[in-house]
Parts: sequence; C-alpha cells; structure tokens
Amino acid sequence: MNKLTIVSRKSSLAKLQAVEVSDVIKKKFPEINIVFKTKDTSGDIDLTTPLHKMPEMGVFTSDIREELLSGQADIAVHSWKDLPVDLEEGTEVAATIERADSRDVLIFKKNSFKKKKIQIFTSSPRRQENLSTFLKQAFPFETSSLSFCDIRGNILTRFQKLQDSKADGLVIAKAALDRLLSAKSEMTKELNSFKNDLEEFLWMVIPCSQNPCAPGQGALAIEVKSGNTKIIKLLNEINNLDIFQDVEDEREKLKKYGGGCHQKIGVSIENHPLGKVLTEKGLTPDNKIIDNRSFLPFEKELSRFANPVKDFYPKVKKDFRLFSRSKIEEGIEQLERMKNSGLYISRASSIEKNTSIDSSNIVWTSGIENWFKLAKKGIWVNGSSDSLGEAQSKPSSLVKKVNWFLVSHLDSDPKDKKLLATYKLISEKDIEDLSQYSHFYWMSISSFKEALKRFPVIENAEHSCGLGKTFDELNKLYPNKVKAFLKYEDWLEKVNEAK
Repeated sequence: MNKLTIVSRKSSLAKLQAVEVSDVIKKKFPEINIVFKTKDTSGDIDLTTPLHKMPEMGVFTSDIREELLSGQADIAVHSWKDLPVDLEEGTEVAATIERADSRDVLIFKKNSFKKKKIQIFTSSPRRQENLSTFLKQAFPFETSSLSFCDIRGNILTRFQKLQDSKADGLVIAKAALDRLLSAKSEMTKELNSFKNDLEEFLWMVIPCSQNPCAPGQGALAIEVKSGNTKIIKLLNEINNLDIFQDVEDEREKLKKYGGGCHQKIGVSIENHPLGKVLTEKGLTPDNKIIDNRSFLPFEKELSRFANPVKDFYPKVKKDFRLFSRSKIEEGIEQLERMKNSGLYISRASSIEKNTSIDSSNIVWTSGIENWFKLAKKGIWVNGSSDSLGEAQSKPSSLVKKVNWFLVSHLDSDPKDKKLLATYKLISEKDIEDLSQYSHFYWMSISSFKEALKRFPVIENAEHSCGLGKTFDELNKLYPNKVKAFLKYEDWLEKVNEAK
C-alpha cells in the first residue's frame, strides 16, 4: 500500500487527532504516503441545539462514515466517545492507539472565586449530574447555588464563549485540552492566543471516582469500511488491544443502562499495575442513583485473605493513631512564600488551617478526602491521585512546568520531589496493644514501622493497605504477601464478612 487517506472533522482538535494516528502508522509503515481530508458533520453545522436534544445516532460521525462507504477515504478518525453505542452496519472500528487522559477538567475564572452563585458551561447531562455534588465540596468557598447551562462548538469556541459571558466556568475533556496545548505553536495564531489566555484561569482536573468519563473518552476510534481486509490488516499492527478492550467494556456497561451520550451516567476503567478500577456513577433514566467503584485485581489472591480473621485493626478509621504531630514553623513559612511550584499533599493535616498558599502554585492531593479537607481550609486544589497512588495518577500542570514538592512530615521519602516538611511525627507513649490482632490495614508506611518496632510479633499478621505508596513500600518488605484494597471501607467489609 502506497497511499492512505484519513478523513476527520474540520476542527483543530479533529485534525490533531488525525495527525496523531498518522504518526503511529508512519512509525510502523514509513513508506506509506498519508493524505488528509476533512468534512463537516451535522453536529458541526448545527451549533444551537443542545447535544442532549440532538439525535442519539452519530451527529458527529455519520457524515464522516459516508466517506468510507463511498471509497473517498480509507480510514476515519473519531473521538471514540462521539460514536454511538450501537454502530451502523457497513463500517467498523478496527483499531485504537494509546489513550489520552480520560478525565474532565474545569476551567474557572479567577474573578469568580468566592462567588455565591456559580454558573458552569457544559453540554453533558453526565457532567451536570455528577458535578453538582462534587463541586460543592471541591470549591474552597461556599456557594448558594450551582447551575449549568448548555454550550456548543469546538474547544476554542467554547473557551471564547466563556470569556465573553457572565458564566464562571467551563467543563471539557482533558484529553482534548491536552492535545491542543501540545500542538506545535506554529499551527495557528488562534492556538497561541488560547494557550496564553488559559494561564489567566484557575483549573481543576476532576477525578474519575467523582465524575467517571463518557465511555471511550480520551481514546481515538479508527473506523474502516467493513470487509476492507487490506486496511484492517494494516491497522491490526498498530492496534492497542488493552485500550480497545477497555473502551468496549465501558461502552457495554453504559449500554446496559439504555443509551449513550444522552445518559446521566459515566463509566470509566482506569488501569493500575495491580488491576483495573471500574467506576459507574450517575442517574439512570428511571431515576435510580448509580455509584459503584470497584477494584478488579489481575490476581484474585491480591484482595483475598490467606488466614482466618481472629481480630482486626483498626475497627474505626479515626482510631488509627500512633503519632501526634508537632508543626515545623520554618516549613510552614517556606510554604507560604512559595510561588509557581507544585505542591503534592498526601495528608490535609500537613497544612495548618490558616496557612496561605499562593494561587500561582498547583496543589495536588493523594485522595478525595484530603481534597475536601483542604477545600474547607480555603485552598484551591487542582487535582488528585484519587487513592490510586502517585505513580499511576501523576500530578500535572496544564500550561506550565513546575518543580514539585512533597508537603509532609520530616521523615518522609519524597522520591522524585523535594521535601517540604511542615511537621514532624511524635510517637504516642500509650497506644493499644497491637499484638492481639491477626489482620491490619495500614494508612502509611510510617505507622506500620512504628507498630512493628513496638510489637515485633505483628510481622506474622496479615497486612493490607490501599493501592498507592503504602502498598509499594509494604510489598518491598513482604513481596506478594500484602493485600490491596481500593479503600479502607472495602477492607473493613471483607474482614467483617470473614470474622
């Protein structure tokens, strides 16, 4: 094959996606000459009707599909989330490539900070349903009302509408934003202006645990005419089978609720070295609340106890206390002076209640609980590792590079960051006798080491923890013996069942 024609929509984002697929093909088949063509779709032409009021089937894809059926193009590149759950006959999705970030991101006006009445642009019923609860807790200020209004157009158009309106924020797919921001600066003056303007806004990456994605979000669907064996064989060589299966699974799980992008339900599958995390959240057409998040380990034994449960610790999460804390004034002062840096905060208690953090910094938390606690302290949080571990859900910046600091206690291991110690741990003198317990759930490696030092016999007990840093450290000490759970509550349910 000497020539390959790729068709996509006309937007800057669609063109970038087509080039992304082209680059993967060219890397595998450098001899192929790739030609690009674009076409408007009915969804691009009608920019007034809200998406959830438009026909379910293929408003952004059917017109592109016709190019395949007529032989005018060999492959079509779509955002997979734009494809209807049930595809029409005549074409098929033959491949996908590495998936971009599946999460949503909120772009927020700085002068809207602390407003009582907040209005957010979004075209998605799913986002409206799930964000109405999340944002009220995530904002570092109280709101009297949070409303949503429909918006249409490509990413650049939506951003301009936000700038020109009285609305306070805009929710879009992070994958789309990342692709635009990574585009070469010489592409268009419009993109350069967009990048510059974006620096004047606040932003937050919304965790999948609170707002799972539209099925396939972040992934690219490579569509071909059915029976085109030559093209399908070529695409088999670049197809990412794992991502393909994840998207198919997400689509099937949404399908069981009865629909596609008009649904108020998000479904996401996140990959972790230990397994997959499945989240389903939203409201069904018959007004049933869905809120399911589960860990599906690659090895079944990973979340299965090896020994009988005689007794366990802690029975209540708040009882887990082996240390008191002594604040380090110098560290707190340094934190308040910092600007244009990344601050990774594993525990909200690392930050004193009245600590002032400059808005130029990026703040990232280890989990959602810490996010909400920091928000109550008046701190704008940009994102979270969502209790999946920093290595799997890395802190990031949208528009600027920053140096990252771990804000934690004095003896913390910052790994690839610099340590900014705001407190030190003081061992409690009187703690419960832990030698009586057969099963433990650890919230930190520091607590485990302290308990082991005092009660060496617990080394023979069965140890569990979350999916992040604590698991990595414990697993180094006891390879293949540590049990992993998505959260403490999941472990508690298991030990109560087994006891």
